[in-house]
Amino acid sequence: MPTLYTVTTSNGQRASIALEECGITYSVRTVDLLNAEHRSEAMLALNPFGRMPVLQHDDGNSIYGSLAIGMHAANSSGLLLPRETERDQFYHWLGILLTDLAPAFSAQFYLGILAPQPDEWANALYADIIERFLTGIDQHLAEHEYFLDGGYSLVDVMMYPTATTSMSRMPGGVSKYPNIERWSGLSGAREAVLQGMAISS
Repeated sequence: MPTLYTVTTSNGQRASIALEECGITYSVRTVDLLNAEHRSEAMLALNPFGRMPVLQHDDGNSIYGSLAIGMHAANSSGLLLPRETERDQFYHWLGILLTDLAPAFSAQFYLGILAPQPDEWANALYADIIERFLTGIDQHLAEHEYFLDGGYSLVDVMMYPTATTSMSRMPGGVSKYPNIERWSGLSGAREAVLQGMAISS
């Protein structure tokens, strides 16, 4: 049985939701970020980058990162994948969410909140980036029940913790974006999402 080494962040939540949605049996080990457990010798043996989440298989091989774990779960189960005609849109939205939006939230958190001397310029820069991407996502969801016309997919899994965990730090939270809020309520009612959030929260 694989073991998910997870953390109480949006990245940990993405991994556990994906595994739950795909019906994969796994055990859970929560890593203590505040006490720098992710930098311990044991964790660095799993992932030399000192980052989480990591999915370790019985043979000792491991997969790092919420997207990699999510793709592994989807490809193993045949679930959460797009229709052939929507494959480009599938990768398009995964890229937007995980190479643009999520890093902007992370940068804003580190530079604008955690930094000993928060950088107002950096905070404003990333707030603008975040707003532009969320506005575009909200406009897209105004015309779509889920991100893809084919229904709920790994894209929705990857976005949900952003809409709940990351956006909760924003003034007004998700309520400024009514279509994201509607989509979030729909996605958040899924049993696998509830279970996955509970595991990594």
